[in-house]
Amino acid sequence: MAFRHPGLQAWLVATLIAVGALASAAVLLTVLPTLESNLRRDEARTQSGELLSAIDGRVRNASLESAPESEVSDLATGIAAETGGQVRIIVIHAGYRTVARSPGCCRLLDAVLGAANTNDVANTGTAGGYRYVWARQRYTFSAPIFGEGVVVEAAARARGVSDSQLNALRRRLIVAVAAVLMLAALAGYGLSRLVGKRIAVLARTASRLAAGELGARAPDQRLREFAILGDSLNTMAGRIENQVDQITGERDRAGMLISSLAEGVIGLGDDGAITIMNPAAKRLLGVPPGAVLTRAAELPPALIQAVDAAEPEDREPVQQEVTLDDGTEVEFILARLASPAAGAVVTMRDVTEQRRLERARRDLVANVSHELKTPLAAIKGLLELLQGPRIDPGRREEFLELMSGEADRLQRLVEEQLQLARLDSGGLPLERERFDLDAMAEGVVASRQALAEAEGRRLRAVTSAGPVAVHADPARVEQILLILLDNALRHTPSGGSVDVVVGRDGPMATMAVVDTGEGIPLQDQPFVFDRFYRGDRSREGRSAGLGLAIARGLARAHGGAIDLVSAPGAGSTFTLRLPAAARPTQEHPLVATPPPPGDSVGG
Repeated sequence: MAFRHPGLQAWLVATLIAVGALASAAVLLTVLPTLESNLRRDEARTQSGELLSAIDGRVRNASLESAPESEVSDLATGIAAETGGQVRIIVIHAGYRTVARSPGCCRLLDAVLGAANTNDVANTGTAGGYRYVWARQRYTFSAPIFGEGVVVEAAARARGVSDSQLNALRRRLIVAVAAVLMLAALAGYGLSRLVGKRIAVLARTASRLAAGELGARAPDQRLREFAILGDSLNTMAGRIENQVDQITGERDRAGMLISSLAEGVIGLGDDGAITIMNPAAKRLLGVPPGAVLTRAAELPPALIQAVDAAEPEDREPVQQEVTLDDGTEVEFILARLASPAAGAVVTMRDVTEQRRLERARRDLVANVSHELKTPLAAIKGLLELLQGPRIDPGRREEFLELMSGEADRLQRLVEEQLQLARLDSGGLPLERERFDLDAMAEGVVASRQALAEAEGRRLRAVTSAGPVAVHADPARVEQILLILLDNALRHTPSGGSVDVVVGRDGPMATMAVVDTGEGIPLQDQPFVFDRFYRGDRSREGRSAGLGLAIARGLARAHGGAIDLVSAPGAGSTFTLRLPAAARPTQEHPLVATPPPPGDSVGG
């Protein structure tokens, strides 16, 4: 059990009892000897009076001047026997001096007379015609004088104070001391109750404040000092509450600001503890919902190595890029905090898409340059041939026709790039209206059916039991279907088939182009919708690889998507998904306009 220091009440009671005890001890040490001395002096006076009375009763009426010596000696012996002292009677008569002594006389008497002669006495005087001396050391001396010729000298050792008298005196003093101590204890208890109760109230208020109850206040006090202390405590509590409210508000605002940041923020303590991690950082690092990281060692190894590589003495922000285990590219800025807030703040930003776009932009420039280079080189070569002096007119017409085809190819490439740019920026206008996908599929299939059958391929439209209506731009949806259909026909060998299937899948309207062609390898499927991607490099001269990229962009612009299911040798299925119209509407057959010859699609 832990030792508890005594409280203020105990200290006050103990202090007052100690003061009372010291005062009582001082009284006992100083007053008791004085009282005992006075008691002994009073007793000595009483005994002296008894001695004088005895002498006076025996001697006053006696005629000692004419008494024989034996009678005088008997008188001295009788007085000594009665008083227990020493008696000497001196009778001077007619020039003669007779001295009668009591038995054992007179050493005590001579000592008392010697003390009287040297003034070593406590008191001297006369009373009733007697001269007396009260000597120290408890001796009593009396010398009554009778007439001219008789002198009686007597001395008796004082009996002193009895033990019963001294014990009674001591008992009274002890009772008085006990009463003083009791009064001191009662006074200490009352004072401790008066002071301790008020201090306990202030102490409880301070404890509540220390425990975090900042609204606690000390009650009003009547004693001036406690009132000042309580008012000071309340003032201090009010200021602390205001400051805590301000700090809490600033902390909450800072927490909300950090939580709302799109960039990830991680606070690291000097001991490697994670002090803060906002939701963006958790999403970026793939922290499961509800999980909490507490140590820097729990961060991804690539990030830990980058943080450890930063020099601790470098107070300038350090910017680096790392690639996490899942392939996410992260750019982070590490800022060291100065003392006393030692540690670091790591700000992270996902730059995966940005770096991908940069790489795509570089690839786009390279691919566009490559695609432009081929027709431009052909046009330049044909121009050089046309400038020859011996060019045949028939060959001239052939060269001009080839140059026109290359120019058309350049024009299509530029138009497709412009269309993709508008899709990326969201600036492609869409003229939405309600129409049926069934009618559009039948119209487009009819425009391509004769050409497909001429090449030995079967092409048909498979419509649903009821009309499937969408609210979209018919021209753009038709462009998507033409891209998918031409792509399927190009990759389906003679004897194969291509079906355009229209249906519904929950709230989405679907239009699938199903072919029995060569299929797409699994490793190429994630890239078929990328710009300038061509799975069959042998067909490089026929396509720029932008068709599927445009189809996907148009589908997304309508709030839809394009799915791909394919297997090598088993054909491919491209499914266009668009939000279905709320209610079916009247059919509006559209006239399908075939795209320009050689429309570029990827695949």
